[in-house]
Amino acid sequence: MQPTVRTDFNDLLVPLLDLAESMLEGTGEFRPFGARLAAGGQLALIDVTPTLKSPSSPLILDALYATFRLEARAGTIRACAVCWDALVPRETGGGMMDAIAVGLEHRDGDPAIVLCGYELEPEGGVHFEPPVTAIGRPHVFGNVLFS
Repeated sequence: MQPTVRTDFNDLLVPLLDLAESMLEGTGEFRPFGARLAAGGQLALIDVTPTLKSPSSPLILDALYATFRLEARAGTIRACAVCWDALVPRETGGGMMDAIAVGLEHRDGDPAIVLCGYELEPEGGVHFEPPVTAIGRPHVFGNVLFS
């Protein structure tokens, strides 16, 4: 991964993970949200839920990706990220676990996904696993795959 892409991904990832972790610790849940880096490098967090009539997680994800695709086509962003609550297989022991998922995309690099597993503890806290990074799939830049 190119150093500039890695830096941009880190600039997007840190605030998204921090915000998702904070919401989980506060309420035990969060709705999808995103962030973008403008072509000039300015970071902005994006919440599309207020613009939707009946905001379900899939509808929020679709709206975020549609927003970022329009901005990418206009050349106004160089990177974006979408954060959602996912259910993923456990690395050990079998079964499934909740995870903060962050899909990262950049105009100059390959997409990535970061998964940070978590468990809500009975006394109200949250236990977070170390993040794991994998190859993502494009939704915004390049040859876009529609789900």
